[in-house]
Amino acid sequence: MRAARQEKAVSRSHTRRTCALTTLLMERIMTMRILYINNDGGGFADYLNVPEGQTVEQFFAEQMPGREPHDYLIRVNRQPVPCDYVLQENDRVTLTPTKIEGAM
Repeated sequence: MRAARQEKAVSRSHTRRTCALTTLLMERIMTMRILYINNDGGGFADYLNVPEGQTVEQFFAEQMPGREPHDYLIRVNRQPVPCDYVLQENDRVTLTPTKIEGAM
């Protein structure tokens, strides 16, 4: 009886680990890596994983909540792009404000 309980516990633990690994693999398969350069304020650059098929407009909405896209120059691979541009693996996305608060 005790051996059966231990076997079930091991089985559940194995199932949890398998599910976690499957989820991790699916996230890696369904995402792509891009370089994000934020020139707003102090600015920073970092690699991010984004879902496949994500547009620049969706990316902007996630990264800059409450801000308007028309207040920014949005470039991908150093070129201005339309809002419906679909991001690709290894794209370099730059968000630069067109107006700096406090400046005349």
